[in-house]
Amino acid sequence: MNIKTNIQQPQTNYFFYTLIFYTVLILYLFPYSVEIPHAKIFLPLLSIVLLVQLFFYKTQLLIIDILLVCSILIVTFINFSTYHLFRYSLPISLMVIGFSGCPQIRIKRSYLIGLCSLATATLIYQMAIYRRVEFDGSARVSLSNGDPNVSGLFMLLFFFLSCKAKFKPGIILALVSTVFFLSRNYFLSLLIYLIIIFCENKFTRIASQINFAAFFILSNFFGFLIGEYFLKFVEIGYTYDTSANRLFSFNDKSNLARFEANRFLITSYYNDWTLALKGYAGKYDEVFKSVGSLIHNSLLEVIAYIGIPLGILYFCAIVKIVGGYYTPQNYKFIFPYLFFCLFLHSGLQGLSPLLFVSILAMSVEQ
Repeated sequence: MNIKTNIQQPQTNYFFYTLIFYTVLILYLFPYSVEIPHAKIFLPLLSIVLLVQLFFYKTQLLIIDILLVCSILIVTFINFSTYHLFRYSLPISLMVIGFSGCPQIRIKRSYLIGLCSLATATLIYQMAIYRRVEFDGSARVSLSNGDPNVSGLFMLLFFFLSCKAKFKPGIILALVSTVFFLSRNYFLSLLIYLIIIFCENKFTRIASQINFAAFFILSNFFGFLIGEYFLKFVEIGYTYDTSANRLFSFNDKSNLARFEANRFLITSYYNDWTLALKGYAGKYDEVFKSVGSLIHNSLLEVIAYIGIPLGILYFCAIVKIVGGYYTPQNYKFIFPYLFFCLFLHSGLQGLSPLLFVSILAMSVEQ
């Protein structure tokens, strides 16, 4: 069932302000090459801020949220690793407790404008400096992470944030960046956003009849089937197009390797149930780069890292929180982001889902 709520928190949510600052700082302001253990610093700090806030505001949490977080932590400590704790379990637990009940959270527009202004300056600088050299020797623009597709993910979130804050320079930068990153997923996600905006009334009537949890599961299953269809029936080209034409081309060799990585995960878990319970964890990059590509589906990527039991709990939390914000005002953010996650990695792990849910929860005040 889709939970729709118009409840607005009356007090200043210091956890929310700190969370927004943290995500913008790490995703946009700090160069990726500056390898600081930010999760081990900020996540405990966020936990303290949240606990103090819950105590002083006497916030009532939903029982189901408490049970879900307890289950996540129990499974994490049964198969303990700091990798699982700081990259998955602690962020998702903070999300479940911090957004319990899925309220609309007030935030000052001036605060967002300040952060967006700083982010815009650093994004322009990064786009001017960083390049990824492709197989044919050409260079594609990226952010400091060095991956134009992940750069597209971060820019998509920045576009959403700028839209919420009505920050026009950020919106323009995000739209213009499509021709620099040449990321198909980013381009198509923005296209979906624009289609929803232009057909808002019709789309709202359709989307309001959709159960988000069912749609999330079925869309990911459909995304996997598309990969299987490509592997079996579509003749894949052997050239990797790095020109602007790649935005409209989907049968190059890069997609073949990505779909093979998705299939490899399913096969490896089927053949090794111990591995399926624990996940690849820190060995993920090494194993899948030897396959030819990292997994390009955010749900499968998380399950590859942390295994099936913790992965199921993780996505129960994601579906519950995002489903709670599944309202007509947020359709234009949810559907493009979900599409992006179907065919690329990194969308449902780390700081990305935290910033995404924060955007859905924002009630921006002048």
